[in-house]
Amino acid sequence: MIKEFIKNNKLATCSMLLYAIITLARLFTHTPWFDEAHAYTIAEQLNFIDIIKYVKNEGHFFVWQTLLLPFAKLHLYPYPMLILNWLFCTLALILMWWKCPIDNRLKVLITFSSPIIWCYSLIARCYSVGILLLFLLAFLYDKKLQYPKTYAFLLILSVNTSLVALFGTTAFGILFLYDLFKSKKMDLKNNIAIAGILSFGAILIIYQLLNIGYWESTVGHRTLHLSVKIFRNTFVYNRLLPNLMFLGLFAVPIFKYFWQNKKVLFFYTFSSFFLLVLATGVYPCHYWHTYFFYIFLIIAFWLMGDENFSGNLKRNALISFGIMSFVLVFHTPQMPNYSFIYKSYTKDLLKFIEADSILKNAQIIQNDGLIYEMSPYSYGKSFKIKNYCHVEDNTEYDLWNISTQICPIENAMWQARKHPEILRKIVDDNTYTYIKESKLETINKKVLINTQNGDFLFEKYNCFKEYCFWKITVK
Repeated sequence: MIKEFIKNNKLATCSMLLYAIITLARLFTHTPWFDEAHAYTIAEQLNFIDIIKYVKNEGHFFVWQTLLLPFAKLHLYPYPMLILNWLFCTLALILMWWKCPIDNRLKVLITFSSPIIWCYSLIARCYSVGILLLFLLAFLYDKKLQYPKTYAFLLILSVNTSLVALFGTTAFGILFLYDLFKSKKMDLKNNIAIAGILSFGAILIIYQLLNIGYWESTVGHRTLHLSVKIFRNTFVYNRLLPNLMFLGLFAVPIFKYFWQNKKVLFFYTFSSFFLLVLATGVYPCHYWHTYFFYIFLIIAFWLMGDENFSGNLKRNALISFGIMSFVLVFHTPQMPNYSFIYKSYTKDLLKFIEADSILKNAQIIQNDGLIYEMSPYSYGKSFKIKNYCHVEDNTEYDLWNISTQICPIENAMWQARKHPEILRKIVDDNTYTYIKESKLETINKKVLINTQNGDFLFEKYNCFKEYCFWKITVK
């Protein structure tokens, strides 16, 4: 069947080959940034149960780290992680070309749009696996009552990939339960099995959601304030007319088309509403989060299918979607704003450490992004890498400590002033840290910090690019 599809669809074959050439060429020159490396380090140091316990403090769920487990335990960093992520994104595209009932010209635009070719195929995080599972749920949507247990299992996998995928998956789950209840064709045994699968997934996701450390402190007092602020800035301050024109050009034709299928309308409005709440009131989303508005839109058109509710409405909606996709082909993310992702020099920094006779045998402590990029590379090395937030062993996977707020992304001099008792316990006779030269504290070659828990002497040792390594001595 696949061979026949390839033979009869040269546009799909050529598009996917060009996509593969572009993305793989970029993939093998990509150095994972700290959030990618951090997920790998979690999988490297923890078992499955501990992963579930830990990721509740992250806002990312356990599926991605679990998929990384076998590769991480073998210390095969970083290419298995990059290839696995690329594979999920590529399989999602193949499924779209094979089964999505929209025009092939739109599929070409989707394939080469910035969300796909510049983002999800490259950034090895939890998003591509969520996109694949969401596309599978869309593909099986019309057959979900024929394979209800399989569909329920896909739902609990998808909902546990990421917070942004949760919104679309929850919409799918509500529609699934509605159709299941309405059909009245399932027997008691199957209903119990489905209820058990969905309940298990719900318990997992609720456990992770309710234990996110900053969740209660942000949603309650930020959502309304920031939503109103963003609405005001977008529609009131000198931008009302162009934005209303934009909505009229794109949103109105699309929503008028979706209005003909209330289930599709529910899916898109439900998913997009909660993603909007997340982006405006809970977390300052980056482009790899907000691109899910586009992913949800693809799925909504997928669910509309080939039905010709109204020729004019469908044509206008697809034209609006096509223009939006065309813009996304040529409007890539502003890469200078994310230079810490695309211009990482982790490997160069590691070579610098290993070439230094003192640093290569030292304990290096810090808590910025670079330490999490270096951590997976440090297996089997003579130097030790730790963050300065904990005194216990094997805690390099902790990106922050939300419960005590003692582990922000700050340098060790800040930690010496704010939490000297923690830093004192971790410093040994051969401890170094690195600090950006732009910091005010780094003007002098020696910095003495007096605290009630002892005095910390920082002595500048050697520099690499904008970072300098400092020897730490506790007096």
